Amino acid sequence: RSSLFLYGDRNGVSLNHLEKTTNGIFLSIESLIAADKEFPKQMLRYLPESKTLFKKTIANQKQITNARWNAEQNLFSLLYSLIGAKTPNLVIETGVANGISTNAIMNALENSKNSGTLHSFDVLSETSMAYKGNGKWHFHLLNAAKAHTQLKKEVQLLAKPDVWLHDSNHGYRWQKFEYLLAMKSIKKGGILISDDIDASPAWAELAGSIFRKSYIIFDSRKFIGIAFK
Repeated sequence: RSSLFLYGDRNGVSLNHLEKTTNGIFLSIESLIAADKEFPKQMLRYLPESKTLFKKTIANQKQITNARWNAEQNLFSLLYSLIGAKTPNLVIETGVANGISTNAIMNALENSKNSGTLHSFDVLSETSMAYKGNGKWHFHLLNAAKAHTQLKKEVQLLAKPDVWLHDSNHGYRWQKFEYLLAMKSIKKGGILISDDIDASPAWAELAGSIFRKSYIIFDSRKFIGIAFK
């Protein structure tokens, strides 16, 4: 129990537990888009390109940290297609690792009309090299011992984000803190996306009380959550 609280666990939360609070569980991004009109239909046109770009990114991206931390294809495609369709002004990401999700977001932002900005937060200084393009990317190094207060303080200095991606510490304590901070920070109608929602009870707990509505989509070995403010 203490390990789940601090670090999360691959067997931490069952799908049955998550199912009790979600508005829908999906196997594909296409079925997710069809289920709710708040997902722009334009996302569909970005999906074929996202799959090609994912393979290219995985093949070419330098391994900075453990490859197990990499975003998988459904998360990559969800980010690329959603951001491409919605053209957000500001995106926040926690957890850069090898930069797979970072590059999904930045490629979509680079191609958008308003050329939005991504602010990424990580505790590993070497992850500051994860993106080498020409888009508007700002890397923030967090002190692991002070990450709660530092993240909260730095987010308060930014404009309200349209999209927030959580893919960092998957322990209950951190996930609950970050989900609450994201919901407080993002714009009305904004979207919180989280990888590994099954790693702790935090997502299911807040889906039943804080999120306006939320959905779950499978990736190859974990669950992704999408919540609306």
